[in-house]
Amino acid sequence: MGLSRMIREPPGGCNVGRIAVFIFISFILFNVTLAEDELMGPVFVKEPPNRVDFSNGTGAQVECQARGNPQPDIIWVRGDGTAVGDVPGLRQVLPNGNLVFPPFRAEDYRQEVHAQVYSCLATSPAGSVHSRDVNVRAVVAQYYDTDVNKEYAIRGNSAILKCVVPSFVADFVKVLSWHTDQGEEFTPTDDYGI
Repeated sequence: MGLSRMIREPPGGCNVGRIAVFIFISFILFNVTLAEDELMGPVFVKEPPNRVDFSNGTGAQVECQARGNPQPDIIWVRGDGTAVGDVPGLRQVLPNGNLVFPPFRAEDYRQEVHAQVYSCLATSPAGSVHSRDVNVRAVVAQYYDTDVNKEYAIRGNSAILKCVVPSFVADFVKVLSWHTDQGEEFTPTDDYGI
């Protein structure tokens, strides 16, 4: 049974019911169309972290996703606001907005790529929004050696020994135990600090 048969015509032939239904349906369709065409500024769905540390052997991927109407474009920029692009083998901006640092050889390290402050910019005709700063730092895997400074103490007294770790790996190394030449091992307990 069609909609037109469900609405009864009043006596005299005036079809007020059909006109009311037509106006009601037109109103709903007009509002739905307006809602679909309404601009919405970019909003982050996935904002990148503040810090990304990685090794040259692993590489890293920094995600950035935003939504809006129309769908915003993702642009990666340096701290000074200049847009960044692909650097073959070292940095790639994917179509989905992610910033990729593939694994690289130690001799290919570039400070302007691997030790940089980036931010994600989501932009559309409805507006733009910047992410927080992303401090990217790549560490090149290389051999290092620790050392202990010699300290002198009178027998029965305490002494403080310091494990010297080269500065280029100091942020990534944690001392877990100490070993003597006689094979004794000291680990953190209530009696010993490390």
